[in-house]
Amino acid sequence: MAFDHLIDETELQPKRASKSRFRARILAEWDHACAYCANPADTLDHVVPRVAGGQTAAENLVPACRRCNGAKSSAEWRQWFAEQEWHCLEREARIGRWIS
Repeated sequence: MAFDHLIDETELQPKRASKSRFRARILAEWDHACAYCANPADTLDHVVPRVAGGQTAAENLVPACRRCNGAKSSAEWRQWFAEQEWHCLEREARIGRWIS
């Protein structure tokens, strides 16, 4: 059964507003930059893909530009990330801390 509302503290919140705040919080935490390449982010990526058991939870979602999100797809993130020409150990470590 799908619900279109969420109880937030003592108020009933529309699901759309709750989802928007959830997304905005993750984007803000990363300064609206792609966690992988640091370009402006316009999507959220499941670090551990849903097909591999990844959850839709803040600890498994990072901002991503459409190019990175599509290129990574369902690949294992560390392996995919290490193969990129713009790979950055600092960003890799930050993603690792975020999901653990």
